[in-house]
Amino acid sequence: MPYRKTRRGLISSGVAAGVGGLAGCLEGVPGSETGEVESEVDTRPTDRTIRLGVMHPLSGDLGSVGEPIKDGALLPVEQIRDEIDPEIEYEVVDTETSSSTGVQGASRLVDAGYPMVNGASASDVTLQVAQQVLIPHRTVCCSPASTTPTISTVNDAGLLFRTALSDSLQAIVLAERAATERNARNAATLYVNNDYGWQLSRAFARAFRGNHDGTVTEQVSFDEGEDAYHDELESVAAADPDLVVVIGYPETSARLFDGLIDHDPGISILATDGLRDGSLHEMTENTINHIRGTAPLVAGPGEDVFAELYEERYGVDPGVFTAHAYDATAVMLLANAFAGENDGAAIGNAMRIVTEGPGEVVGPETLAEGIDLAARGEQVEYRGASSPLGFDENGDVTDATFEYWRFDDTAGSGVTEVDRVST
Repeated sequence: MPYRKTRRGLISSGVAAGVGGLAGCLEGVPGSETGEVESEVDTRPTDRTIRLGVMHPLSGDLGSVGEPIKDGALLPVEQIRDEIDPEIEYEVVDTETSSSTGVQGASRLVDAGYPMVNGASASDVTLQVAQQVLIPHRTVCCSPASTTPTISTVNDAGLLFRTALSDSLQAIVLAERAATERNARNAATLYVNNDYGWQLSRAFARAFRGNHDGTVTEQVSFDEGEDAYHDELESVAAADPDLVVVIGYPETSARLFDGLIDHDPGISILATDGLRDGSLHEMTENTINHIRGTAPLVAGPGEDVFAELYEERYGVDPGVFTAHAYDATAVMLLANAFAGENDGAAIGNAMRIVTEGPGEVVGPETLAEGIDLAARGEQVEYRGASSPLGFDENGDVTDATFEYWRFDDTAGSGVTEVDRVST
C-alpha cells in the first residue's frame, strides 16, 4: 500500500489554561441525558488523516511507569504507519501526574482538533480531564490505566472508555490473597489521598470483611510528595495489623515501604497495580522482595504478538498497562477508520462496533489490514493484547484476569509473577 508520512510531535507541559468554565458542563453535548451520542456516517474516505492525542505522565510520581505506557500507546502507530492508506497524526502531552496540568494539556489537544485521546493514566487525572474538557468537547477518551470505580458512573455521553479493569475487581483479588495466601485476619490500608486510593481502599475493606470475615483496623490516607510520613505510619502501627495494603505510586510509596519495614522487618505488605515497578528496588533502602501485589494481567489472544512487537521496538519487556495502552490506541484507530471522520461522537459510536462483531477478527498481528477494512466500511472485531476486549454499557472491559506478583531484585524486570487469578 502507498506510504503515508506520519507527523509526530511533542507538546510541552506548559500549555494555555482557560478551561475552568467547562467543568461538569454537558448541556451542549447531544445525547448527554441518555449516554448515547448520535452521529451518522455516510462515507468513509480512505484518503484522509486519522488524528490521535496521547496524554500520560512522563514526569511526576507516575513518570517511571508513564513512559512505558506512552510507548505502548504509540506502538500501533509505529507498527502500521507504512502499511495503511489513511495518514496518522498524533501529539503527546505530559500530564506530570497532575490533574491541573492534564486539564491544560487536554484543552490544547481539543483546540488542535484531536477527536480522541489515549489517556490519562492516573484515575484522578482522567476524571478531571474527561469531565472538564473531553466530554464537553465531544472527544473520545480511552484510558489504559485508570482503575477507580468512579469512572463507571460518569455521565459521559458515550465518550469515556477504558481498557484497564475496575478496582472493584482488583479489590476482590487483594482481599482473597490477604485472607488465604497471607493468612491475615486483620488488615490496614495506606492509600494515596485521591479518588483511586480512597475507592480501592474502601473496596478492599468491603471485600475483606464481606467475603472473608476479616477486620480492617485502619484506613490511613497520605499525600503525595511529602518529606516524611511519621503520623501515617504511626497510625497504622498502632492498630497492629497482620497485613498492610499500600495503594499509591512508586516515588512516594518507596518511603512508606521503608518506614513500614523499619518498624517491623517481617511485616506482611500487599501492593497494588500502581506500584508494580521494578525500579522501586533502587528507591528503597530495605529489601522489598517479600512484598507482593496485584495488577491486571495481560491475557488477551494478541498477548504474544504484542510482546514481540514491544520488545523489538523498545528493547525491553512490556510493563504494567503497556498492553492496555496498545489496545486503547488500536481500538480508537479502528473506530476512527470505521467512522470515516475525525468526529468524537462518531468514533464513540464505533468503539463497540469494532470490538463486538460480527466481523473480520483483527488482532495486533493484523491491525493494518483491519484498519484498511474498517476504512472501507467493512465490519471488524478487534481481539486485544490485554484482554479479548469488549466494552459494557459503562465503557468498561468485561474480562478480568489479574497477576499476583512479587518484587524480585534478581529478575531483569525487578518483578516476578507468582500466580494468575480470575474473578
